[in-house]
Amino acid sequence: MSATHPLEPADPGPASSDAAGEAPAASVARAERIVDAFEAGRRRRSMDDAAEIRLLAGAAASVARPPHVSAEEIRRAELNRRALVADLATSSRVSEWTVMRLMTEATDLCARFSAGVDALERGDITRRHLAVIHDIGDRLDDDAARAGFVAVALDRAARLTPGRLAPVLRAIVERFMERPLEERHHQAAAGRGVEVVDLADDMASLTAILPATLAHGIHDRLTQQARSVIAAREADPSAEAAGDGELAGDTRTMDQLRADILTDVLLGAGPRDCVAGDGLRAIHATVQVTIPVLTMTGATGEPCLLAGHGPIDPGTARTLAAGAVGWERVMTSPVTGSVLAVDRYRPGPALRRFLAARDEHCRFPGCRRPVWRSDIDHTIDAALGGPTHHGNLAHLCRRHHVLKGVTSWSVQQTSPGVLVWTSPSGRRHTDRPEPVVRFVPDEAADRVRRMMREPWLVSAEDPPRNPPPPF
Repeated sequence: MSATHPLEPADPGPASSDAAGEAPAASVARAERIVDAFEAGRRRRSMDDAAEIRLLAGAAASVARPPHVSAEEIRRAELNRRALVADLATSSRVSEWTVMRLMTEATDLCARFSAGVDALERGDITRRHLAVIHDIGDRLDDDAARAGFVAVALDRAARLTPGRLAPVLRAIVERFMERPLEERHHQAAAGRGVEVVDLADDMASLTAILPATLAHGIHDRLTQQARSVIAAREADPSAEAAGDGELAGDTRTMDQLRADILTDVLLGAGPRDCVAGDGLRAIHATVQVTIPVLTMTGATGEPCLLAGHGPIDPGTARTLAAGAVGWERVMTSPVTGSVLAVDRYRPGPALRRFLAARDEHCRFPGCRRPVWRSDIDHTIDAALGGPTHHGNLAHLCRRHHVLKGVTSWSVQQTSPGVLVWTSPSGRRHTDRPEPVVRFVPDEAADRVRRMMREPWLVSAEDPPRNPPPPF
């Protein structure tokens, strides 16, 4: 059984023809009409969502308890509020608790996140984008700090999906927080625990509140174990015919396997044959943590970042770095946040490390599959003369690797790391490396860098132009 090298382009297979012999021009026109109608509908929905938010905020204000009034007037205002809530709930066939929650949320959005509601009304963002901004920025009590955060968040939301926006904003919001993350983390970690909630049909939910690095590590390790079970059953199709143990007739999904392996690990000796011949101990969780060098030395409290999640406390990050077999030094521009180069204190393929640090996940717009589950793709195929160079390589998950190879989707790398995708309907979508998207200049940290004369940092007065990494 041969394996495909991750630097080789996916086999596109036979060229696909247009559906029902449709001419290419007609196919593009049809795609344009569909996408135009879809975009117009989404914009109308955003405008309607903004109108509903303003309506509910106004409704809440109309029945709010007036200040400095008698007890009878307070009672009358409360009855009026209950009557309106009940009216809204019955007319929309939702619960009164849902209406009350929506009214409270709408009031807060219009009062503290009005710029976000304005952007929603213009169709610049969706309701889900606004929910992400509201959820992450809700902790900011200072009006000026919150306004600064919302301005940056709206800029990022204009080119990111809600799923990608959330980890970016978790990193950005740290710049506007009054208390340092390490202090907040220690307080929050004291509340860690495990909870069981009974569900219907003889089921229950087991919830563990853990530090983010541990939670993501556990999930990744369960995923690797589940993949090994799937690989074992696919590699031995005769097992079902032979009735070979647990492999016979095993059709469990990835989620089901994660749950079963978690149960086996906690209640028993662990899943057998998880990794052929090596056992459970051969599987290690994979997490990617970015630690500013000044935080590593304790000189500053710049946030450390867990890929796909957001900031983690510096103490945990330093502990992970100290226990790692090897770690990469990622040099970024203090002007733009772009990854300039990667080196390592242990030998290894430098180009792969550079791309992993720059990309973090599949580079198709909106996709968040991590780099260790993606292929390294030549933007211009190697067979067509495309160089194996960081300016012509990017991580793509197998789904989007195939999409690029066999459909009308195309991609250009206009500058190293900046991918411009063109859809079948002719729309262009720019995907920038996440380290650049979440970068916010920090003057205080930059002053410390200059004082320490870090030799790998580029002067802010002389930024580089597409610098080659030192491979």
